[in-house]
Amino acid sequence: MKLAMTSMIDPPWKQLVEDKHLLLVEAIKDLEHRREHSLSTQKEELSIIPKLQGQIAQLTTEVISLKEEIASLKLDKIALEEKIASDERVCTLEKERDYYRKESMRLNAAVESMMKKLDKKLRG
Repeated sequence: MKLAMTSMIDPPWKQLVEDKHLLLVEAIKDLEHRREHSLSTQKEELSIIPKLQGQIAQLTTEVISLKEEIASLKLDKIALEEKIASDERVCTLEKERDYYRKESMRLNAAVESMMKKLDKKLRG
């Protein structure tokens, strides 16, 4: 003789528990999927770090190179400014030289003219 098994849970409650159980199983699967997705995303992000470190090192080298070039250009600028100042001084000195030469020649001509007049007076 078979004994009929009776459940302590009423059939409507039994269905509710099974439905909730299915919802929990689905929620667990969804959480596992999200965790896997999160882990793969983190792995991808971590794999980028060595590339970024290489790029940072390259950029650092370029920045150092640019700083050296800027320093060199500043020195060149200073040298050119000094040369220009020197050239301006030379130009000023040449103008002064030309002025004094002309003045000397004018004075020399004036002296010669006076000497000729004096010679004429003394002779004459």
